[in-house]
Amino acid sequence: MRHRLAWRTWCTRLIAISALAVLGCGTAQARVEFSLGRSDTPRHGWTDVGFMEWVGDPRPIWRLAWAPAFGLGRFSARDTVAERLNHTVWVGAGGGRLYLWRGAFFGFQVAATHGKTDALSSTAEFVSSLGWKGRHWQILVRHISNGDLHKPNHGETMLLAGFAF
Repeated sequence: MRHRLAWRTWCTRLIAISALAVLGCGTAQARVEFSLGRSDTPRHGWTDVGFMEWVGDPRPIWRLAWAPAFGLGRFSARDTVAERLNHTVWVGAGGGRLYLWRGAFFGFQVAATHGKTDALSSTAEFVSSLGWKGRHWQILVRHISNGDLHKPNHGETMLLAGFAF
């Protein structure tokens, strides 16, 4: 019970900090993205995954642009009892997105998980994304892993596609 209460407190703080960051970033060109896809863990098969993300206004940096990005994702449980992969995992992430060229972008976020599997085995995870966006769509490849901070460290690698407004 105490662990559950601590988790709720931590989540409430994360949501409050994220909301303040979103309000402080402005929303003139901000976008909300919804993406669905499939995620693979090496040697253990595929599962469904979905993300909702808020991406802030692009800001110039050198000859590129960057934007703050916050996301919430869900990994479905796999139909297996092998190596603790049969649990649903939620991921909340915050970081940034660097726009490279004509809609291409690289994103990096630090994430917290609710639920653990052998693929996402620690509370803290790193999220890296490489994608392409249009006015109302995006497609991306994303990898989430704890950077070998905790064993096992299978990670999740996914292909996502979705729409934005």
